[in-house]
Amino acid sequence: MLAKKCFFRLLILCVIPVISSTAQNNQNEIKGVVLSAKDSIPLIGVSVYFDGTSIGVSTDQKGRFELNFEAGINSPMVISYVGYEPVIVDNYATYKGLVPVIYLHEKPEELEAVYLEDDPWTRKKKLAVFRREFLGRTEATIHCKIKNEEVLKLRYFPSSQTLIAYADSPLIIENKYLGYKVYYTLQEFEAEFITNLQGLRLTNRVYYEGVCFFNELRKKASKKIIKNRNISYLGSSLHFMRSLAAHNLEENGFKIFYNSWQVPAYKYFEMKKTTNFTKVTLLVDQVSVLYQDFEQSEFMTKDSFFIDTFGNHSPPNVIIFGGHISMSGVSELLPLDYGIH
Repeated sequence: MLAKKCFFRLLILCVIPVISSTAQNNQNEIKGVVLSAKDSIPLIGVSVYFDGTSIGVSTDQKGRFELNFEAGINSPMVISYVGYEPVIVDNYATYKGLVPVIYLHEKPEELEAVYLEDDPWTRKKKLAVFRREFLGRTEATIHCKIKNEEVLKLRYFPSSQTLIAYADSPLIIENKYLGYKVYYTLQEFEAEFITNLQGLRLTNRVYYEGVCFFNELRKKASKKIIKNRNISYLGSSLHFMRSLAAHNLEENGFKIFYNSWQVPAYKYFEMKKTTNFTKVTLLVDQVSVLYQDFEQSEFMTKDSFFIDTFGNHSPPNVIIFGGHISMSGVSELLPLDYGIH
């Protein structure tokens, strides 16, 4: 029998895949060229990567790129360059290895937004709250730092007790716990709070989404880093999704509970396997997930979702985690290709 949860939190990771019925390209290579939309000049050093992975390259002096990828990946391809609007390509498999010329548009200068209510929080306080809700609340968070916090724009609305954040440039996150430098393009962040009867402010809901890319901090990860990565992976949402799709939840240490009682692992999951995806439908409003008889999470969905061969789930905004998994945050986020190579 499970203990009651003490809080609830919504977490959306950085994957924003779009399901496509087109079969994957067998060549496992994508070529293209990136030009400025203003004058068609080749852009050098543009980042081209698959969202949520460590698979990426930069354009050469002629704006060209060649990107190899693993069969079965379903993450969008992101084209990102400082000072330009990013482009996301989700149907690259249809181009048979050669995508059309990609034009990047310069970011327009934005006027400061006008708000009808005052923001009583200092920037120092807003940054502290943002770090806690975005990076997470685990040991890994201590070793994780946002190197360019100055690009963050934050606003607290007292009437709704909501903190919002956005950034014009990718957040550069140095994660010494997992040995990654993460480039996270934050598209949306919202943290909603409630005040209890004792006057304490509690986190009620957190939502964030964006696209991200992982770089190794060192050429070779140390034994400690490899150990930390394994610890973060076991019991994570990625581990859960891979186990769910592979139909081996129990073998991998996951137990499913409904109304506080343990049930057969797949009793309330309807699974439909296709060539590249597994379609999943949760047949009840909510189940609890217990990993290794210790880490408890809540799992809810708004609709059916898909899991690809990497364990990447989509669409991400239909999945709601509470409890342990939701506490991890970006500080324990691993690339979708982790353990695939």
